[in-house]
Amino acid sequence: MGGKLVDVARLSGVSTATVSRVINNSGYVSEVTRRAVIKAVEELNYRPMKAASYLASRKLGFRLAVIASERILRFISIEPDEFYSVALTGMVEYASSNNCSIEMIHMSDINALDRFDGFFLMGGEITRDLTRAIKKTGKPLVLVDQYIPGIKADCVISDGYDGAHYAVDYLLGKGLRKIVHIHGPLGHFGFRDRCDGYVAAMERSRYLPKTYEYDEKNDNMEAIIDLMLKSYGLPEAIFGANDTVAIRAMEELKKRRVRVPEEVSIVGFDDIVSASFCSPPLTTLKIFKHEMGTMAARRMYNLLIQEDTHPVKVMLFTEFVKRESSL
Repeated sequence: MGGKLVDVARLSGVSTATVSRVINNSGYVSEVTRRAVIKAVEELNYRPMKAASYLASRKLGFRLAVIASERILRFISIEPDEFYSVALTGMVEYASSNNCSIEMIHMSDINALDRFDGFFLMGGEITRDLTRAIKKTGKPLVLVDQYIPGIKADCVISDGYDGAHYAVDYLLGKGLRKIVHIHGPLGHFGFRDRCDGYVAAMERSRYLPKTYEYDEKNDNMEAIIDLMLKSYGLPEAIFGANDTVAIRAMEELKKRRVRVPEEVSIVGFDDIVSASFCSPPLTTLKIFKHEMGTMAARRMYNLLIQEDTHPVKVMLFTEFVKRESSL
């Protein structure tokens, strides 16, 4: 920053103190001098360090809240290497390096919002009403792994549509045609996005999509597999909306002595740690979870220092990870 400030001062023919007064709009500066400084700033594309001045004026860092459902809070407490735990690690690492603290709170416990400077709303259970209520506080918010159409709230998500499309194209390229999709509740943007990608890929190749909805809480996978085998027959491949779905489908097929991948290929989504340790190891789409958390925290920081405040939707492409559960 120092060198650039000196460059602006040199180009405009004034002192660095005068440049600072113009930039911060403090103290008297003649109109001629102000114009000269502004012209130099534009020519040199100088960007003052808003964060440093803002934090200095506060003398404290920012306090941030991660608002999530009971399901996600449970995952984070008992599964430190799974999806949301990894995303949270990225958020905490970026936040702590920028003088910010993060606290987890349940989505039903939002009576103490005044003590926070900004909010991360994490996961598919985040509702439209909750997002609107948080938005009314006037404080920055960033959705993580959730997107709500029409709200125009900053969000960081994975590109499930593209990942699902890639997975189905891969399976079709292996000569598989009867490809079933098992998804979670479609009110979750991530599940809807992946389902839409699956359907689009199947229909583009003129094959009939077939979907089933999995209830993770009540674990209805046994009933899904029985219904599928009875009404649809044995598929050639199953694309699970996440790795938990895919692994449960694999377990139920194995109970029925269906060989994976010889008879049915299985593909998941997320690339959680257990995906590489199940038997056989799961082919999946890797979400860059740590990067998702880091990007969410970086976006929050920009909002806190009032830099680039127009809402954005950030999407991370996935990466196909071939393992032994698929041809």
